[in-house]
Amino acid sequence: MKISRVSIVDQVCDSIKQDIADGIWKAGDRLPSEAEFAETFGVNRLSVRMALQKLSTLGIIETRVGEGSFVCSFSLKPVLSEISIFYEGADQYHDIQQLRNLLEYECMRLAAHTASEQEKAELKEALDHYYELNLNYFELGPDNEEALELAVDADFNFHYKVVKMSHNRLYKDIYFMVQQLIRGHINQLVSGRTRRRKEAGLPPFGDDDTHKKIYDCIINCDEDALRRAMDEMLGIIPVKGMDIFD
Repeated sequence: MKISRVSIVDQVCDSIKQDIADGIWKAGDRLPSEAEFAETFGVNRLSVRMALQKLSTLGIIETRVGEGSFVCSFSLKPVLSEISIFYEGADQYHDIQQLRNLLEYECMRLAAHTASEQEKAELKEALDHYYELNLNYFELGPDNEEALELAVDADFNFHYKVVKMSHNRLYKDIYFMVQQLIRGHINQLVSGRTRRRKEAGLPPFGDDDTHKKIYDCIINCDEDALRRAMDEMLGIIPVKGMDIFD
């Protein structure tokens, strides 16, 4: 097997990229000059310039004439927004449902064991905000798109808060990157269940609201009840008064 040699340019590029990933330089920060990098790495300025050009092509930094190079606020959200159309439809709906089931349940389980008192208090605030915005959507009617969007935002925020409480950075990043798909899934759940409850003459929330169940499970560290609460929230297990009415 041939041994590939890593070029100086790639080594410089990887080192700068790692420092950005580690938070040494954050979005908006100005990077050292080519001359400063050259002295730091013990290489010539041309190698540094080529490394910076590579990072610029990747969208990690931007170079401004006469000012220097700056760290970009890198996000995959625009890309994922464009490809979300490929995850629409019944089959794709179940794919996203399964992804949420796998990822969110593990984050909830971890959060139940690792969340601080401050984080639990913040989760209660997110739950209250969820109730407020979903009540507003219910009162304005299931066809009010603006109210639905706000309700979905509050719903997503509750779940994202739980994901962050897992203290697993990779889970958090993955969840954030696929948020467009998750928001679409939440939209279908919220709009469908709200419409059905309103048509059935029921109040916006039942006594066993799934988000309240999840909150209680995390606070009480109840893993057994958490599994069922998660399945009910995603509609995997039909919930009386939201999915079934007989």
